[in-house]
Amino acid sequence: VSTGNFIAPAEPEWFQWHAGLDAGDYVATRYRVASTLGGRETALGMAMEQSAATVRIAGHVEPAQLAAWTIRIRAIRALPAAAPAEVAPYSLHTEVYGEVGADGTANNLEIELAVPLRLLAGKPAQLWNILVGELPRLGFLSRFRLVAVDLPTGFGPGPAFGIAGIRERLAVPRGPLLCRSMRPAVGLDVATMARLNREVLGGGFHLVKDDELQVFVDATAYASHVAAMVAARDEAMAASGERKGYVANLICEPDELEERWQICRRHGVDGVLVAPFIQGLGTVAHLARRRELPILAHNSLGELFTRHPGWAVDDAVCIDWLRHLGADWFVTPGGFGEAP
Repeated sequence: VSTGNFIAPAEPEWFQWHAGLDAGDYVATRYRVASTLGGRETALGMAMEQSAATVRIAGHVEPAQLAAWTIRIRAIRALPAAAPAEVAPYSLHTEVYGEVGADGTANNLEIELAVPLRLLAGKPAQLWNILVGELPRLGFLSRFRLVAVDLPTGFGPGPAFGIAGIRERLAVPRGPLLCRSMRPAVGLDVATMARLNREVLGGGFHLVKDDELQVFVDATAYASHVAAMVAARDEAMAASGERKGYVANLICEPDELEERWQICRRHGVDGVLVAPFIQGLGTVAHLARRRELPILAHNSLGELFTRHPGWAVDDAVCIDWLRHLGADWFVTPGGFGEAP
């Protein structure tokens, strides 16, 4: 364990909040965890694991050099007794894990940490890397949930269009927007899919979208598909006299992204579908900064991080990240809209 010799430091004050610090230099984050360690030891371990754990090396490093880089503990609150452990805790013979209670019981805690903005550097990948990172591998944690992150205005480009822009593109100022996802997603020839889309749009739907599972072997196949779907959209628009939309699948490899984006622009699609939990959160921000096409963020893989109540990141946290990074709209969680 890389931080094994340093998690119980002689100078824990470098990881504590104090009145001399400026809250504007930090992002407030809140976690709910169960831990076999006490509250102070748990919070200190989390803060050190995700920032400058080693604050002193004789002849090389002095704590003052790192003061602006250490995660600070803002608050530790005891919660009612936790349900049984969601994952089995474990202990290693290092100072990281402290002294585990003999009965194996866990403390249920809410921990608020202040994360230096300089650790995030405005970079989407750092959201996962710093705010979650190696925290779930800490063996003294048997429950883990990131429940709140207070990102500042300006972290990410934000949506270029938003719901108002999408409604304007489709000339539908109010009411629901009806969209068909292309099914069957695989195995269907382009001509048949185009005919299906034409009928759906002609029947009153406002949009059709590629399904997230559709795959294209190369740029030629992709361009052929996009051109056919745009033509179907245009035919339905001409027949109905109404504005119609088509959202193209942009779930692809990094080296394919730019060429496929340009294909979408050239053919005049009405939006693109990306999967930020597969392609990386930075993909959303990279495209949103161009302010050229609306971005629909799909939740593929995302619910692996959000769905479990005892080992997860809150849906609201992920959705807030997507909005900051520029998603104009997104696929909602499965239980969205249900009574709590």
